Amino acid sequence: MQAGQRNDALANLADLLQNLRDQNRTNNTRLEARTGFKRQQISRALNGQEIPSADLADALDTAFAAGGAIRRLRDEAVREKRARDLGLDPHRQEEPVDANRRQAFELAAASLVAAQMYREWTSSAPDVLTLDEIDDAINAHTIAFTVEPHQRLAPKVWKTWKSAHHHLMNGSGRARPQTQLTVAAGYASYMLSRLSFNLGDTLASRRFIRLAEDHANQADDVVLTASVGEMVTTLAFYGRRYQEAAVSARKTAVVADHPYTRARIASYEARALGALGDAAGTRAALNRMRASVTDLPLQPGISPFGPAAAEMMYAGVLTRIGGGVEAEPIARAALAAYEGGQAAGFEDYGHALLALAASLTAREQPEIDEAAAVTGKVVDMLDTRPTASVSDRVAEIATAFTGHPTVGPVRDFWDRWQARPRLELTTGQA
Repeated sequence: MQAGQRNDALANLADLLQNLRDQNRTNNTRLEARTGFKRQQISRALNGQEIPSADLADALDTAFAAGGAIRRLRDEAVREKRARDLGLDPHRQEEPVDANRRQAFELAAASLVAAQMYREWTSSAPDVLTLDEIDDAINAHTIAFTVEPHQRLAPKVWKTWKSAHHHLMNGSGRARPQTQLTVAAGYASYMLSRLSFNLGDTLASRRFIRLAEDHANQADDVVLTASVGEMVTTLAFYGRRYQEAAVSARKTAVVADHPYTRARIASYEARALGALGDAAGTRAALNRMRASVTDLPLQPGISPFGPAAAEMMYAGVLTRIGGGVEAEPIARAALAAYEGGQAAGFEDYGHALLALAASLTAREQPEIDEAAAVTGKVVDMLDTRPTASVSDRVAEIATAFTGHPTVGPVRDFWDRWQARPRLELTTGQA
């Protein structure tokens, strides 16, 4: 690279390669033997001095078992260099499909480091030094989680995750700092699991949540344990393993009961039971959810679950057991709260819109026009804030539109849905 010419993807690639080298306890000489490439070429790639060749990237990908992450970052660095050579902004927003497919920050690659860290971290002790800064960062990420696009938030959380784990791996072993760092590392791992899932990479999400679960067990933090349970339930639910999702939610409610998390965990059990067609169990869980709603202050972990979120979930889950007519006024009230500023969070707002759309289709005489128009609003939101759970629900609801191809709002919905950028699963689904 020319002096003064930055390349963000190349810097991320060098950071990843250095982490993988350190976690694998290897060096450039051993990598030379394993890859067949000269040590000097490997050194320049690890130091970010030059973009490695495609062959070297593939060889390093194989050596580190990186699942294609190294090659993807290498190709992104090439694209970024070409754009800068032409005087273009390599991060321009008019290419949302490419931005989603080739994120400069690779959650899949990051999760490889997490998987290796999981096998090592318990044998080392933490350092007391940057505890306050790490806690402040976790709190800042918590505040940003429901409002900042997750493509932008992920690198910030990853930086905090690395800091927390660095001090865990190199610390002094004193009990208080160790516990505090373990909790912070657990919340950072949980956030990266949610971000990975929301951005479409369930394999990375599973890797991060396994590490977060281990931290939660070590720290004995109830909210962190409940947050991990929420993520395990979510992965099972969107993997269409509804019985597993229901059991996981029920288990979490028992082993990690806390006023802050109680209502959302109950809602996730209701969601899974609704998908299984268990009407009685669904309504019982929904009633527990409503009875547990609180306005406790924001905490790291599970997002807040106030009255609007509860009513959004109540309406959306009712539609899974055929209660569209009953759900409609509940969905409209929840949506009014989000649109009126009484509630916030783009993911929950998307689900509030979809709860209304589902209520208009889950009935004997569907109201297809309004349902399609409402669902179209969600498509617009997904263009700037892609979220896997919202995308999945849109696809579910859209099946009700297939028999109405001549309806104007339906045609408009399909045009926008088929044209929008897709979340690309880079490492496979759950």
